[in-house]
Amino acid sequence: MLGKFEDLFKKASEVGLKAYFVDADDIPIENRIALKCAHGCRGYGKRLSCPPNIISVEEFRKIIGEYNSALLLVDECDTSLVSDILEAWGEIRKDSFHKMLELEHEAFREGFTFAHLLRPGSCNECDVCNLKECIKPELRRFAPEAVGVNIQKAMEKAGLILEFCKPEKTVCVGILLLE
Repeated sequence: MLGKFEDLFKKASEVGLKAYFVDADDIPIENRIALKCAHGCRGYGKRLSCPPNIISVEEFRKIIGEYNSALLLVDECDTSLVSDILEAWGEIRKDSFHKMLELEHEAFREGFTFAHLLRPGSCNECDVCNLKECIKPELRRFAPEAVGVNIQKAMEKAGLILEFCKPEKTVCVGILLLE
């Protein structure tokens, strides 16, 4: 089963990511996760890759039903020497996103025609998002949480634990949807 994904696991490792195979059906989608975006994120509505500017949780439930597998992508960053993690967070997740995007492109080249990445955190490719029209549409991806994915539960299903508030280690998580 994992044979056709072997090159993707190798590529993930080469770029510094850990990849875990999951069935798309096992990715938990919950309305309450998107609630955190709407009522808890100061970036809500400020980016075209964030709610309410993206597909709804219900629309995503239908779309994910068309996928049969995914890779849970984890990028662990040593932040023990970072004095202000909130200040560094933007660059950390941008770096993680670019590694993950490289893997999405590799998946496409390997025949996964509908490979699609759900990125770690909201898009931050531009300092200020042009809400009229994305000026970098080839980089526009939304976060799993924005469409209701419960990352914590998804990681638990893969046998992993997502730890919060660990200043010495920051973890960025993305999901690469594969058909």
